[in-house]
Amino acid sequence: MSSVHEFIQTQEFATLPAVVTKILELLEKDEVDIRAVSGLIETDAPLTLKLLRVANSPLYALRSEVNSIHQAILHLGINRLTNIVIGVSIFSKFFITKNKAINTLLEDFWWHSSCVGMISKSMATKTGKFFKEVEFLGGLLHDIGKLAMIQFDVDKYLEVIRLVEEENHSDHQAEEIVFGTNHTLVGSEIAKLWKLPSELQDIIKYHENIQELYRNKELVAFVRLADLLAEVWGASFHEGLKLLRLEEEPSWKILETSYPEFKQIDLELFTFELETDFKRTVEFLKLVKS
Repeated sequence: MSSVHEFIQTQEFATLPAVVTKILELLEKDEVDIRAVSGLIETDAPLTLKLLRVANSPLYALRSEVNSIHQAILHLGINRLTNIVIGVSIFSKFFITKNKAINTLLEDFWWHSSCVGMISKSMATKTGKFFKEVEFLGGLLHDIGKLAMIQFDVDKYLEVIRLVEEENHSDHQAEEIVFGTNHTLVGSEIAKLWKLPSELQDIIKYHENIQELYRNKELVAFVRLADLLAEVWGASFHEGLKLLRLEEEPSWKILETSYPEFKQIDLELFTFELETDFKRTVEFLKLVKS
């Protein structure tokens, strides 16, 4: 059986992209220097191009076009922009590998993760609950532990998928059988290693066992609901979900408790509108893959 630490000793997961590491360090300071952040991002020309594409896309509906990272920060805010930076950087680093055997699997993984990010973002927008783009980034990274398992031993992860699809195990159960651990524990160690903000660490570690969480519950609940919806809308990544009754989900109950107005939501209409937005994920992928 593999230990959690084995998964994060591979070269791919040892470090974050350098720009992200430096940005996280800048954000730890009491007063964030916007010019320092924008200057740092602009040292990476491909990343800058992708960020400007994303910022100027219909996903953010800015009133005027932005032509520099500094402008993007002024329009979107430092927190939203840096969360987009982290997401796009990690996505770009891990989307394609030299191992052609796992590229199809990675495409499915990132399709699911991007869909969860988009649905989380849409859900937050429609309900007026804003988490400074952490909900989008959390959606992108919630299953990062699965990515590490795939990179570590793709054949073993294919066995996990077989157990889920053919023997009706949950993803956690199948991972424990094959690897002796599960993706939320592996993901949690990666999040710690990368020194990601606590909100992201909570999403990665607790999205499938939200009842154990004592902070950031609403944020994690948004991402978990998006995760479940992506599974049933054709953007699944082998969780083993057979049936979804949204109103019975712990994550939905958390939101109803925290936000009483959620009890008045017409779930059928709400999910129909979200599903329409979910289809825009293709736009995001085109922007960051090219």
